[in-house]
Amino acid sequence: MQLLQIFESNGGDLSPAQFEEFSLPYLAQIAKGIKEGLKRENLPSVPLTVFARGANWEGVLEKLADTEFDTVGLDWRIEPQVARKRIPATKKTIQGNLDPCTLYASKEDIYGEVVNMLEGFGTERYIANLGHGMHPDHDPEHAHAFILAVQEVSSKMNQK
Repeated sequence: MQLLQIFESNGGDLSPAQFEEFSLPYLAQIAKGIKEGLKRENLPSVPLTVFARGANWEGVLEKLADTEFDTVGLDWRIEPQVARKRIPATKKTIQGNLDPCTLYASKEDIYGEVVNMLEGFGTERYIANLGHGMHPDHDPEHAHAFILAVQEVSSKMNQK
C-alpha cells in the first residue's frame, strides 16, 4: 500500500491568520489536485496525510480536517484529548504525536508515554507516530521500544 504525506514544516511559524491565508488554501489545492489527477489517469487512490508542524490552533486544525486529506498528522505540542475532541474519529484519521525527545528516555518511560498517547487518542482511526522526525543521535533500540509499546498497548486496548 502506498501513502503520500505532505509536509508543511513551517506552519507553526506563521500566525493562525497567516497560515489560513498563505498555507491552508495551497495544502487544500494540493490534496484536491492529487485526488483529481489520480482519478483522471484511472489510477488507484492513495491515502493522503498532511503534517503542518505547529499548526495546532483552534479553528485551523479543524479546517485542515475539512480538506481532502485522509489523515491529519500532529506534532507533539497538542494534547491527544484536545486533538481528538477537535477532530473526532468519525471525521478523520489522526497521526502522531509522541514528542521525539521521548526516545532519549528509558524504555520504561517510552512505554508510559505510549500508554498516555494511546489512551488520549484511542485506537480508532489513529496512526501512532512521532510528532516529528527522529534526531540523528537517537538510539534505534529506543525507536524499536516505541514500536513494541504501540503494538502491545493498542492490542490490549482493542481486546477490551
